[in-house]
Amino acid sequence: MNRYLLAGCAAAALAMGAGAANAQAKFEVKLSGDAYFEGGYVDQDRDAGLRSTEFRNRFRLNVQPTAKADNGLEYGARARIRAQSGAGTLDADRGYVFVQGGFGQVRLGVTNSFNDDSYVSRPIDYEFLGVYDAFMSYITGTSNTAQTTTAAVGRADVGGAIQGTNTLTAHSITANANATKIVYYSPVFSGFQAGLSYTPRNDSNLTDVNRTKAGTSAVIGAANSATGIAYGNWSQAFQDIVEIGANYKNTFGGVGVAVGGGYFWGKAETTSGVAYKDLNAFQLGAKVSYAGFTLGGGYLSHGESGQAKTANLFRDKNEVWNVGLQYATGPIMVGAAYTNGKDPGSLSVRGKRELETWGLGASYTVAPGLAVGAEYTYFDANSDLTTATTNYDDKGSVILLRSVLTF
Repeated sequence: MNRYLLAGCAAAALAMGAGAANAQAKFEVKLSGDAYFEGGYVDQDRDAGLRSTEFRNRFRLNVQPTAKADNGLEYGARARIRAQSGAGTLDADRGYVFVQGGFGQVRLGVTNSFNDDSYVSRPIDYEFLGVYDAFMSYITGTSNTAQTTTAAVGRADVGGAIQGTNTLTAHSITANANATKIVYYSPVFSGFQAGLSYTPRNDSNLTDVNRTKAGTSAVIGAANSATGIAYGNWSQAFQDIVEIGANYKNTFGGVGVAVGGGYFWGKAETTSGVAYKDLNAFQLGAKVSYAGFTLGGGYLSHGESGQAKTANLFRDKNEVWNVGLQYATGPIMVGAAYTNGKDPGSLSVRGKRELETWGLGASYTVAPGLAVGAEYTYFDANSDLTTATTNYDDKGSVILLRSVLTF
C-alpha cells in the first residue's frame, strides 16, 4: 500500500504542474562541483606493516539541466559524476529527474533520502564538505589497498554490520542507500518542512531491474574490518523501504534554532534460508546558534534491524549519539566534537562493540571557493571479539590536512 500511495503522490504532483506547462522552454545547464586533496598521518596501536602517512583526493561534477514553464513549474534533472575510485575510473552516484513548484519538490531516481539530505545533528561546517568521519578511511582501509585483506592488522573493529564503514559514527540513517527511489519535499512553511520517500530495494539503482524477493550472499553484512571475515549474522539488504521526516529551522532575535527527526521502516530479505530482523530505525537532532557559536547534537538508532533471527545469537541495539560545538568568525571556523557508537558486533559472542571519538578541527577560507583545513581525531575502539588470547581493541590518533575547492 505504501508504494502505491507514494507513486500516486508523485504522479499527482507531476499532473498538477503539467496542466498549463505547454510552452517550449529553454534549458539552462548548470555546472557545479567540488574537489579536495588530503594528507593523513596515523598513530594507532594495531599498525604492524602499515605506513603512518597517506594521501587521497576526489573530484565531483554536478550537471543539472533546468527549465521553467510559463505556469511557474520548474523541472529538470541532475547527475553527479565522480573521480574517486582507486582504480582510476569515473562513476555516477546520483542521477534523477525533479519537478518543483508551489506543491514542493518531487525527485525520481538515484538521490539522497529526505532525512539524509536535511538531517539535524552536531555542527560540521568546519569539516570539509560535510564529511564528518573522514578519519575512518585511515583506520579501516579502502577497497583498493592490501590493508583491507590483511586480517587483524591495522584495522580497528568498527565497520561492517548494519551501515558499513560508518556504522558506529553515522549522523544519518542511509538504509535506502543510493538506490532508485521516489522522494517528496514539502514547501517550507514558517521554517517547517516535511518529507517522505519510497525505495523498492536498496541494492538496485539506475537501469537495474531486480524483482527477486530473496537476497544473495553478496548483500549480506560487510566484512568485519578487524578480521576480514564476513558478518554473516547481519544483512544490509531491505525492500519496500519507507521514510518520513520533518525539520524546523528558524531564527529568533539572533538565536538560530534547528530540530529534526525521521523514521524508516522496511522488509528484510531472507537469504539462503536465513531470516533477518526488519528495518525499524529513527534519528533525532537539534542545534542552537548565537553570535557565531553553534551547539548541537544528534542520536540515531537502528534497533535490531538487519540482525539474524537465528537462535542462540546475542542481538542488541545499534545506536550512535554525538555532540559538538563550532565557532565561526569571518573566514575562520573551529570546532570540537564527541561521538559514541555501540552495536552487538558479531552476534556470535556475548557483548558489544564500542567506538568513542574525540575531534578538533579548523578551516580557513583563502578565497571564494577555496579553503584549507586541519582535523585531529582520537579514537578508542573496543571489540566484542577480544579474548584473553586475541586482542582486537584499538586506539590511536589521526591528523588530516586538506585543501578544498568548491564551484
